[in-house]
Amino acid sequence: MKHVLIPTDFSIRSLRVIHSVIEKFGNEKITIVMMHALRMPTSITDLMMLSRRSAHQDLITEDYKDACEIIRNKYASNIQLLKTEFLFGNTSAVFRNFLQYQNIDIIVCPDTEEFRLAGKDSYNPAGLINKSKYPVYRVPLTPRKEKFLVSAMSELFEV
Repeated sequence: MKHVLIPTDFSIRSLRVIHSVIEKFGNEKITIVMMHALRMPTSITDLMMLSRRSAHQDLITEDYKDACEIIRNKYASNIQLLKTEFLFGNTSAVFRNFLQYQNIDIIVCPDTEEFRLAGKDSYNPAGLINKSKYPVYRVPLTPRKEKFLVSAMSELFEV
């Protein structure tokens, strides 16, 4: 069984990488860990309440949850587990420990960096991924269109 890490910004686009993972490891059972990276809180109060507060859980949108459920159902024979985890910290040691704890075999990322910050403490983990000694499989995705442009264009054609 393969354990795959995919960085996410909780956009539906970040989940599109899963289709390529299924193609690449089609006959194996796969555990997919969608990882969102957050900076470690700096105040003592925030550190003490880190496990008790769920502010970081609020970053996960309903659309993202629904899309994860659709993917779980579509690839039920391939995906053993699809879960979302948070990485707290931005050092190589923290990232390495996270990868070891999750038993990650390979990291899968889009080949272009279009990461959007989901919250004020979010950061792009590309630097940590590039420094790690884990194999990285890069997936080509079509460029993202700006949402406001699409909405503006669709309004032009409404009657």
